[in-house]
Amino acid sequence: MLKSSGVLVSSGIVLLIVLLTGCSYGKAVLLNYPDYKDSDRFHQIGIEETKNIFKFEKSDIDYGSVLKFEDWTMMDAKFSTLRDIVKSHKTAAFVLIKNDTILYEEYFKDFNESSKLTSFSVAKSYVSTLLGIAIDEGFIESIDQSITEFLPELKEKKGFDKIKLSHLLNHTSGLKHSYALDGLLYYGKDVWKVINKLTLDQVPGKRQQYHNMNTQLLGIVIERATGRCVSEYLNEKIWSKVGAEYPANWSTDKNEIEKAFCCINAAAIDYAKFGRLMLNRGNWDGEQLVSEKWIDQSLARDTTNGSGWSYNKSWYLGLKEYNDFMAIGLYKQFVYVCPKKNIVIVRFGEREKFLHEERIGWTKIFRQIVDQL
Repeated sequence: MLKSSGVLVSSGIVLLIVLLTGCSYGKAVLLNYPDYKDSDRFHQIGIEETKNIFKFEKSDIDYGSVLKFEDWTMMDAKFSTLRDIVKSHKTAAFVLIKNDTILYEEYFKDFNESSKLTSFSVAKSYVSTLLGIAIDEGFIESIDQSITEFLPELKEKKGFDKIKLSHLLNHTSGLKHSYALDGLLYYGKDVWKVINKLTLDQVPGKRQQYHNMNTQLLGIVIERATGRCVSEYLNEKIWSKVGAEYPANWSTDKNEIEKAFCCINAAAIDYAKFGRLMLNRGNWDGEQLVSEKWIDQSLARDTTNGSGWSYNKSWYLGLKEYNDFMAIGLYKQFVYVCPKKNIVIVRFGEREKFLHEERIGWTKIFRQIVDQL
């Protein structure tokens, strides 16, 4: 089963890892769970805001109070407003946009419009899109190429020449999953140190198994192919084009290799512009930033070569009747897109109790919003 987290390592598991493997994992135990503060702890590469800022219109109606939903969070059915539901689930930011108009935007606790919110695994969908752009521009021939064409260092590893870019995109690479390596990849200071520990536990293209390293390798592939690190490529090909309003950054290791699988840090409204780009099939006000061919391939269901029904090219695919899709990260971070109603929703939050988090069912809330609008 796919997990939506950027790093799913419980403190108990990490503690056991430390006892078994040594003190190099001590930081993971000390810091316990990933959170927004990590963006200040890690090295980072800045991504500047743009001069020509794109501004969404704002509705005169407060849809946070107008929209109401059946809320089973406390196991007793009641109708709650969108604002009440959003507020009761440790939400940091919530932005609802339809037809380029903000219907509801609110920030909670210490967060505000300019707060840098960590993407966690939402970053995987960005990396997928950047890979598509690199293919559009001819830097990469196709997703059928072996990763060893770009990372010859891996040729000596048994079976790695059989891993294609498509396997990394769909998490069917066959890489052996390890919570220890996940923790080291996130908290560690040297990405290549983790890459060198990788092994296969199955033939590529046989089974879908979510692995953060898949996207990490894609980030390095993009850098090798384009000659630009992924943060620079993001800035050039997307960020500067969509009128980003606030500065952002991408966390890196000590060698300035981006933690491609998890760690873009940006304002909620600028994540919404990525959603708008996808909503408009890669076109931004007349300029085709991502080819429609790549958009179509990314959002198509493909169960071949071990892939699953609802996850393709690092995007989560929704229900047929809504034709919706989304980027999802740890702690229920969402960039949700519904072309049916021209809607983009951004929801970012902090960690909360598992049952409380699961009972809300954010995708159900999003679809009820779609139904009411």
